[in-house]
Amino acid sequence: MKTLSSLLLVSLCIGVAAPAAARPRVPVAAWPGVADVLLNLTVNAPLATVPVVPLPTWMGVNDSPVPVPVTMWCGDLALVRLSAEFRRWDGLEDFTALPPGGTSGGISIYTKTVDVPDGCDTLYVTIAATGDVTTGGGQILLTCLVDGAFCNPGDADFGVAGWIALQKHPATEPFQADNNVNYQWCVQVIPSTQVTVQIRLAKGDGLATGSVFLQQEHFYIDASQTSGGCVEGSTD
Repeated sequence: MKTLSSLLLVSLCIGVAAPAAARPRVPVAAWPGVADVLLNLTVNAPLATVPVVPLPTWMGVNDSPVPVPVTMWCGDLALVRLSAEFRRWDGLEDFTALPPGGTSGGISIYTKTVDVPDGCDTLYVTIAATGDVTTGGGQILLTCLVDGAFCNPGDADFGVAGWIALQKHPATEPFQADNNVNYQWCVQVIPSTQVTVQIRLAKGDGLATGSVFLQQEHFYIDASQTSGGCVEGSTD
């Protein structure tokens, strides 16, 4: 009896310790009909869970019974471009022989009305063009006006305050070659207002019969928040 019990215990231990034989894997393709189903299975493309809706529609602007203004604002360290335009790329030129003579001197070569965004207290007006002076010399003078006032009245450098010289050539040295004309003004403005920007061209010095010319002009108007507007800098 004791011998039989010992044999049973040994057999049980051997059965537990011995690993079971691994069951062979059957490839999916070997299953009858499964491979054909997988090859011919057609599945619709997944649809977007959230539809793409334009922002004005999502905000209800399009369905509003009254006009809803789309406003801009100036954030910290942000420069907002309000206008970018060009003129005289058609072979024609702006030209004049008129003197500066204050805010109404010379001729107007650009006028633009813009909305100053909320939070913007500084406006930047930029011109980039090609200029030349006829025989007899002279100066290409420019000024910037906002609502009829000089962007920077400055000193009477040419006998009239508010004007700057972009090119100056003696009357004894005829100079007709095209040259770059580039300048930028900054001026303090009131946020959330509408202003009219104007750039005027005039002629200084030289012979009375000469003229100054500008062509291939680009004009840019930008705004930013500087906490005080455009002010005079310190030399210290």
